[in-house]
Amino acid sequence: MPDDPTEKLTENLTEAEIDVLWSVYEGHSLLIERPQKADAVPNVNVILSVEYEDDAALAEVEEIEEEVALALIEKGYLEQSLDGPVLDEDSWFDEELDCEILAEEYILSDLGTAAIDATSEEGFAAAVDAALEGDEPYDEKDA
Repeated sequence: MPDDPTEKLTENLTEAEIDVLWSVYEGHSLLIERPQKADAVPNVNVILSVEYEDDAALAEVEEIEEEVALALIEKGYLEQSLDGPVLDEDSWFDEELDCEILAEEYILSDLGTAAIDATSEEGFAAAVDAALEGDEPYDEKDA
């Protein structure tokens, strides 16, 4: 049977990485905020939704492990966006932390979008159809 396209797109992804890709797909983007202060830990979040109240943006976020986000960036499933959709500035001063914050925003790359398509129900159905077109019996364990 031909190689399973779903497996090819996702074979080097962990379950946690696939979950993050789906969170980005269902939300807006992934943000990495790096406080410019000794001993500061970066904040890594998927922005799920944004609401505006009294000229202030309130975001619903899902916290992500930094290692998972960095792995997806390194593997090419996420790409940096320089024009949003959420961030309008890449740095600001945080009075509460008393330091500058540098921020990066990431969205799904073409590879990330293909992985979403491959792991969706429609992608699974397409993989089954491709297997059947090869005149070889579909084996559920191969999907």
